[in-house]
Amino acid sequence: MALSRELKLFCRPHRPCRFIAGLCLLLSSSVLPGADQRNGILSLAASTSGPKTTWHKESVGPWGKLEYFPVTLEPPASHLWEALYDERSYWNFGNLEVAEARPLLETLGLSKETLALIDSEGIWKKADGGLELEFGDRIVESLTPENRTALARWFRLNSNLFFTKTIINFEGGNFSFFENGGVAPETLDLVKRYSFSRRNVLSLMDRPYILRKLGENTAEKERFLRATFSTKALIVRLVMDGSVDLDSIIQYWSCGELNTGFESILRGSQATEGLNKVDLVQILPPVPRRYLYGFTNLQDVSPNNTPDCFWTSVQFFRRQVSPRLLDPVRLMHHIEGDFERIETEDLQFGDLVCMFDEADGGFLHSYVHIADDIVFSKNGASFARPYVLTLKSDMLSVYLDESRYRFEVYRRKFPE
Repeated sequence: MALSRELKLFCRPHRPCRFIAGLCLLLSSSVLPGADQRNGILSLAASTSGPKTTWHKESVGPWGKLEYFPVTLEPPASHLWEALYDERSYWNFGNLEVAEARPLLETLGLSKETLALIDSEGIWKKADGGLELEFGDRIVESLTPENRTALARWFRLNSNLFFTKTIINFEGGNFSFFENGGVAPETLDLVKRYSFSRRNVLSLMDRPYILRKLGENTAEKERFLRATFSTKALIVRLVMDGSVDLDSIIQYWSCGELNTGFESILRGSQATEGLNKVDLVQILPPVPRRYLYGFTNLQDVSPNNTPDCFWTSVQFFRRQVSPRLLDPVRLMHHIEGDFERIETEDLQFGDLVCMFDEADGGFLHSYVHIADDIVFSKNGASFARPYVLTLKSDMLSVYLDESRYRFEVYRRKFPE
């Protein structure tokens, strides 16, 4: 089976060393045989459902010659926590009172029909997180895409915790994860009908409604959630043919000796007949090498925080992760000592890139530049989102909403 289709990986939260070695051996050839799950490590095969593609790309630069292939990562069942199956539809208005929230819905453009349904069927209640409006199917079905866009914008600005729990953005701005048999046709129709656009981002806020419509079909509910939280990733290989300048390649990936220990595998591979490709995971520093393609595990979680994009990117060159990165301190506390801000468009391997909201300066996302358009990232703190190598354009597809952002680049200082 030629590696010409997008693959779907069902990854476990922990990946033993033999998994990495096995994956690299599989990918060292231009042919990737299907691999059944063995010893509970990995199920790797060209999927008969989900998105298909025929592309793979090559990139040549100071990093050498890279070739990369798209894969889809779906969260394992262990990471689809109970709250994701919640079928209660509600909105959260934070500290507002009913007398304030009800007129707000009019200003957001909800129709008279929807407002009448809210008045007759909606249930206002005070919860720990603030004022909630609970509602049923008829109110969901009465909303327009424009209503959902306006509501999502208000929640993002005024009830952000509820926004991050409720609004799901689809990578790539399309329904590819749900198509080609990823879910049943009826489920795909529901997803398309109740999704909406926020500038360049395709979003869904009515997950509970769709789960209710799936009734007692637990298998389809799991397929729906797997597709909802699917993530685009890349399998990347460094080509070691006779055209490469090995010393220059080593210089790029070593990043001034911040990253060491990979030179022998490159020189050994180049000197071995018939072995002309090395998986990029063999070149990465210890922390990303350990977490790549995996999902958050409980040993990395604190009582108050879970690893997110910043936790992932700021520790890129560390030999082991630090639990202090989950402490509730300001973001710049973790940057100022080990990094320096630089003004450049010429990014190098390992540069930390942070995104900030232009309006209020709030931190949004961070990632690590790898090479060309390839980045290392994790989309938020969700247990269902893996650590990936991916295209920058795919990563940004879930962030380019109605807000405006600025990018700041930080470069790791060399040890003294």
